[in-house]
Amino acid sequence: MKLIFSYLFFTMTLLAQTNQGLGLFEDLNLLLLTLFIIIILFIYRNRELKKIDKKNIEELHERIELALLGSNDGLWDWNITDDSIYFSPRWKEMLGFKDDELPNEMPSWQDRVHPEDLQSALDEIEKNINGETDYYENIHRIRHKNGDWIWTLDRGKVQLDENGKAVRMIGTHRDITNIQEMQLKYSQQVQIIEQIHDSVISTDLNGYITSWNKGSQILLEYTEEEMLTKHVSSLFLEEDHKALQEGTQELIKHGEYHADKRLVKKSGDIIFVSLSLSILKDEKGNPTALVGYCQDITKRKEAEEKLYEQKNILHYQAHHDELTQLPNRTFFNERLEQAIEKAKRNKTLIALFYIDLDHFKQINDSLGHEVGDIVLKITAERLKNKIRKEDTLSRLGGDEFTLIIEELNIAKDVSLLAQKIIEDLEKPIYIDTHTLYISSSIGISIYPDDDTDAKNLLKYADSAMYKAKEEGRNNFQFYSSEMTELAFEHVAMEASLRQALQNEEFVVYYQPQMDGRTDRLVGMEALVRWNHPTLGLVQPYKFIPIAEKNGLIVQIDQWVMKSAMTQFVAWYKDGLNPGVLAMNLAVKQLQKKDFIDTMSNLLKSTQCKPEWIELEVTESQIMTNPQEAIKILKQISEMGIELAVDDFGTGYSSLSYLKRLPIDKLKIDRTFIQDLPDDEEDVGITKSVIALSKSLNLKVIAEGVETDEQKNFLVENGCQNIQGYLYSKPITANEMKERFLKNS
Repeated sequence: MKLIFSYLFFTMTLLAQTNQGLGLFEDLNLLLLTLFIIIILFIYRNRELKKIDKKNIEELHERIELALLGSNDGLWDWNITDDSIYFSPRWKEMLGFKDDELPNEMPSWQDRVHPEDLQSALDEIEKNINGETDYYENIHRIRHKNGDWIWTLDRGKVQLDENGKAVRMIGTHRDITNIQEMQLKYSQQVQIIEQIHDSVISTDLNGYITSWNKGSQILLEYTEEEMLTKHVSSLFLEEDHKALQEGTQELIKHGEYHADKRLVKKSGDIIFVSLSLSILKDEKGNPTALVGYCQDITKRKEAEEKLYEQKNILHYQAHHDELTQLPNRTFFNERLEQAIEKAKRNKTLIALFYIDLDHFKQINDSLGHEVGDIVLKITAERLKNKIRKEDTLSRLGGDEFTLIIEELNIAKDVSLLAQKIIEDLEKPIYIDTHTLYISSSIGISIYPDDDTDAKNLLKYADSAMYKAKEEGRNNFQFYSSEMTELAFEHVAMEASLRQALQNEEFVVYYQPQMDGRTDRLVGMEALVRWNHPTLGLVQPYKFIPIAEKNGLIVQIDQWVMKSAMTQFVAWYKDGLNPGVLAMNLAVKQLQKKDFIDTMSNLLKSTQCKPEWIELEVTESQIMTNPQEAIKILKQISEMGIELAVDDFGTGYSSLSYLKRLPIDKLKIDRTFIQDLPDDEEDVGITKSVIALSKSLNLKVIAEGVETDEQKNFLVENGCQNIQGYLYSKPITANEMKERFLKNS
């Protein structure tokens, strides 16, 4: 009985080792079959086998084969006593043979084992027979029928008789070629990873390092002991690690991530690496770890940087003039094409200047090219100092320069710049002992007024430049003669404006504001006029835009305010009642940080009361920067000064902002008044403005009223305050006193 259990234990152990996925001990039928096999073996072991014929032995082997079928293993049974052996059909099948093609003889195995592996296998068998090991196990190669070598896992256990003598050995044979090749592959990969000089680092999903190869130590100078369990962020610059975190999310989402990053070595040196991240997953496909592969690309980056610098140098040289470092003709042509495309999209104007130095050849011929080159450099610097950053100044060659001015709204505005350039280039140039004077001729073409083609614009600017030379040099000409005339008027006007302030040529006119129901004066608007010594009285529309452009509007506004407030105080002191003084407030005034202080000082210096004052601002002024406008207008309102929105309805004001503004009055623009009461649209708009003013508890006044029909319509619809030629055009202070104040 003891021997039976011995056999039982052996067979179950053997089958358990060869049937790893079978669940042997959970299969009752297989257990019963095993017991049956052991009983038969026991009978055989007690020499009862003589009573069992060959057929029964084959049936016995077949049952054993069936018992191992689930593991796909072959069976061998070696009778040590008579040196006979049995190989199961599955054993032979793994070698490519049918059952009847390979005899059940020891050479069938021994002659097919790889010569390098045979002795090792025989030694292991001998050890088990001699009792040195509990069971026999050996991995060796065996030749397949087709000549290939397959890897096999050979396992067995010796059986002893009652005297302890080895009489039998039963074992299994498993084809592990795929496993062995895979293990070899993995082993090689592990060795490769361990030996390569590139860094391979694995982390858990939280970024803590779990493995660190030799390449990491070589690359980053830290040992494995120093970095295990440390957070990978310690290797990155802060900004790169933030990007890496975003990349990790990208990796988990899409399965891959590649980027160039900077890593910090133990020494503190920073290197560039090409970083690739991948995910390790469990059998269910859930991420378990991250693997990073880093290759040092510092030298490559340095080479790329040098190449990039060289490329930029070559590009710069190809697009810039060597002498002045200005863009050359190639660059100019590219920028002009780009400027035209941009202007098409934005529906703006472009001015193209063609600048030529007058008599430059004489300097070259008399003083030499070295002096001439210095003159060109100084000229280039002077031109650069006169233009905006967004403008493009180029040197086409020789003493010819071009200037592209973009984002223009009014073409004649460039005349001021042209005049400044001429004046600046006229200044003396000091070179060694020489004092040189040089002038310039400038031709100007306008896109799209003159043409929309880049080549034609350049040609027309060139033609205008020659026209400037014909006109005596040291001047500028537009390609359009009409534009040249307007431009010169513009330049002359600006120069005269500056003198007008110094010479006190401005005068304040007043236009009455009346109560349309009673025809009584309720106030007046102060309006500036320019009493030019030769041109006579110049209307505001001619000089106000120029003053706004060059910044003189602030000085003019302040002069008007002081003059009008002084006059109002005088009238009140004389016992007259001029009502409320309405004055326009320019946007540049509103934008000045010291405006509130300026207004306070004006009130004090003139002794004018704030309740006598009403400041008018336009919709466009407010909506340019509504938040800031609200802030400043509230400060004005807190001073006791009334506020009115001028030209209401012509801008783009938002009702939400209008509600928040500290305004007291809306002024209906003259464009909505002139066709009343016949134009239905004007009727609708005017009624809407009056209704809006009432809903917001605001006063309302209409300007530009010229007929009784217009006045009657306005009064009937709730707008009693009237301003316009129906009562009076703007007049002097003396006329205002005689006509409207004596009876007030």
